[in-house]
Amino acid sequence: MKYVLVIAMMAACAPPPERGVVDALAAYRDSVLAMNADASLALMEPDVAVSHGDQPGLVGRDKVGAMLRGFAGYKMHAYAIAADTTAVDGDTARQHGRWSQDGAAPDGAPFHVTGTFDAVWHRDADGRWRIATMHTQN
Repeated sequence: MKYVLVIAMMAACAPPPERGVVDALAAYRDSVLAMNADASLALMEPDVAVSHGDQPGLVGRDKVGAMLRGFAGYKMHAYAIAADTTAVDGDTARQHGRWSQDGAAPDGAPFHVTGTFDAVWHRDADGRWRIATMHTQN
């Protein structure tokens, strides 16, 4: 009986599975704000699919990495991304939320863009959540 009580107490103290996904999204936010393409890619599955609006999507870390590195001349002043909903079902999580960016283009022109995102995350065997798909739109 004592062991059942200890296990029940440990389960009550365990963070909800959504917490890991929210933390992974925060790490993604930090990597984008730092313009660190390698850190962003490390949070993605090898066959990640990324798309924006009605533009054709990119599949795979190589293509997504090339796109991210294409923004090397941009300066990011602020980047926010937050999930309005996070739902976990086993090793798959789905998020829907909002994002905004403030920065400057290579020519110094300021920009401010906002939009929504939908992401699917998968939990790896090592317990880390990685982006499987990310779709953004303005």
